[in-house]
Amino acid sequence: MKRLMIVIAALCAISVQMSAECKSINAQWPIASSNEFDELLTSGSVWNYSNNYGSYAKASGGYDVEGWLMTPGADLNGALSVTFSFMHAHKFASDPATELTLWVTPYYTDDPATSTWYQLTIPNYSQQNNWNFVSNSIDVPTDKVGENTVFGFRYRSTSTNHAQWEINNIVLQSMCPGGAEGDTPAGRMRVCAQNVENYYINYDNYESTRANYDHAAFAAKTKKMVNAFLKINADIYALCEVEACPLVLQQLADSLNRYAGKNVYQAVNDGINEAWDPTYDNNIKSGFIYRNDKVTPIRSNVAASSWTYYKNTMRIQAFQEISSEEKLVVSMNHFKSKIGGGDDTRKTNAQHLINALKKSLGDPDILVLGDFNCEIGEEPITMLENAGYVEQLVRFDPQAISHCYGGGELIDHAFANASMQKQIVDAKVYHVCTTCVINNASISYSDHDPYVVDINLGQYQSTGDELGREWKTTSYKVLRNGRIYIVIGEEIYDILGQKMK
Repeated sequence: MKRLMIVIAALCAISVQMSAECKSINAQWPIASSNEFDELLTSGSVWNYSNNYGSYAKASGGYDVEGWLMTPGADLNGALSVTFSFMHAHKFASDPATELTLWVTPYYTDDPATSTWYQLTIPNYSQQNNWNFVSNSIDVPTDKVGENTVFGFRYRSTSTNHAQWEINNIVLQSMCPGGAEGDTPAGRMRVCAQNVENYYINYDNYESTRANYDHAAFAAKTKKMVNAFLKINADIYALCEVEACPLVLQQLADSLNRYAGKNVYQAVNDGINEAWDPTYDNNIKSGFIYRNDKVTPIRSNVAASSWTYYKNTMRIQAFQEISSEEKLVVSMNHFKSKIGGGDDTRKTNAQHLINALKKSLGDPDILVLGDFNCEIGEEPITMLENAGYVEQLVRFDPQAISHCYGGGELIDHAFANASMQKQIVDAKVYHVCTTCVINNASISYSDHDPYVVDINLGQYQSTGDELGREWKTTSYKVLRNGRIYIVIGEEIYDILGQKMK
């Protein structure tokens, strides 16, 4: 048999370095241009670069030939989990499961013939009658990886058929004990919010088109969420479209703890436990997960609406930062969907929320988050703005989008009242999921992106208000006659920045 070999030498700006210590990896190897393809070490004509309908490597050859397409080497020694993902399409194979296969070796010797290979089962092959790409995400056994792990796509033709095989969007992800190397927040505290699109732990009860309908799908979705959340590195996670039962968020917190290698994540007990109902909308809620070494929930978790369904999807929780003993109120919401109208319902959602936030909730600093199903300029958003809440994602990035529809839209929001806004140092969207920004099924787990707000509680900044000065100077809050005032030097201001006489 004629043996042909191709080695991917450099396809990605993210380098995977050999290391004596375990390091989490998120490497993407798109076959993105003819220049990159020219960097491959090639012999023969089995693999070729193509850009007819997107960038990919294409294998096709004469009868009775073999060709390998291999990734760069990666140090996966000590990894807690390893996921290898790719997209592919093929035609003309007699038996794709034997002719188009994937292998891994923990110690590559620079020669496929002398390396020890373990075959990985490819779960999804494309149909033989079209070139539609299908996605695969494979959990790699950690006993099959090592200090110089290489993944190899092996192409084989037979004496009677010569298959054609196209591959793109190759992604390698690994996580070490102790978690991923997370993003560094701009402030002392980070709050992350997201619509996680029907995260159900009782997946057997729900339609396959709307939920994680089997154990494998639920496990895959959880793993992607954990990977994203640990990299986001927040102290509070406010989530909507999770199942309205006690166990679901604690299960996610337990998964975060397992991959972080420490027991710091905990779900807020909200008391919500709805019996399963075939009516889809009755089975979701909003809820909170927090780091118990950074913040502590205070007071009860309360509903912002008395309406059935919205009493579960509009929730309010106060937290206290452990290091500073400063407090804030976080409101997480899911307003009526735009599908089938809903303008009046969304306006009622907004009014219920405004009314609820006027009550004593544990602190005057209020952060309002959620999937509002409204863009800036729509009436429910204007109602919040008229009540004194300012959109923070737009404040820091006027072009922010969080959901992919019509090229991208911002329907997930982060609002702050006047005192909260002065303590916010950054707000941004992480484009993990939306297909209008990325197109990678190996990391996407929702139809909305996560977004974050970075905060320095108790440290006020100028926001261009009537104070007309920097709030970064030393300041602190004091209570007088049941009201909170801010002291800067020898001057005293109310929480709106008005100087007291």
